[in-house]
Amino acid sequence: MSDKRKVVLESKNLVAGYLPGVDILTGCNFKLFKGELVGIIGPNGAGKSTLVKSMFGLVEVRSGTVQLLEEEITNLAAHELVRKGVGYVPQTENVFPSLTVSENLQMGAYQLKATEITERLKNITDLFPRLGERIKQRAGLLSGGERQMLAMGRALMMEPSVLLLDEPSAGLSPALQVDVFENVTAINKTGVSIVMVEQNATRCLKISDRGYVLDQGKNAYDGTGEGLLHDPNVIKLYLGTMAESR
Repeated sequence: MSDKRKVVLESKNLVAGYLPGVDILTGCNFKLFKGELVGIIGPNGAGKSTLVKSMFGLVEVRSGTVQLLEEEITNLAAHELVRKGVGYVPQTENVFPSLTVSENLQMGAYQLKATEITERLKNITDLFPRLGERIKQRAGLLSGGERQMLAMGRALMMEPSVLLLDEPSAGLSPALQVDVFENVTAINKTGVSIVMVEQNATRCLKISDRGYVLDQGKNAYDGTGEGLLHDPNVIKLYLGTMAESR
């Protein structure tokens, strides 16, 4: 039985890498339906971050295709993808520490008119009241969790339909990780389709509609988040050996 849901982002047989002759992705497939939150997990070096970077034009795709709403976007530049409604939050160096919260958010909307920026700022601070409380504070003085919130807020300034998150909980305390996952869920509830790469596999799958397990640059398993959490093979090979997933 075919799935009639709308596919917003899809990759087929992706082969990609950073160095000539060295492929990190070796034929990876991925699909994101409208309104979904999809988690990508797997061991270190499996190609998780490379997958989202290749879909966002940051890593060269050597073969295979990437499609956004059935339009091929393979190797399209990142700034062009932003215009098409794709947002991306990298794992590190994702805020400008010397700029204020307000200035960081405005950097995410440089293509907009002043009146639009004001409206978007209000939308973001309504979604994340803590950013509103710290709107004039320098980003370098924020906590790790607040920085991730700010990075996500900046990506949302262009009102993307798809948001790519690269390990948003990395390096955070367990308490701050909880905050980050709550923020991701809140964003998803506004209608944004989300792809989230995570080392914290268990928590990632708990909030994901579906998930993919990558290994050696290919799909090892996929299914609903709940289904993968209870799959004996996934538990044995991945969840049981990943300390970050506890």
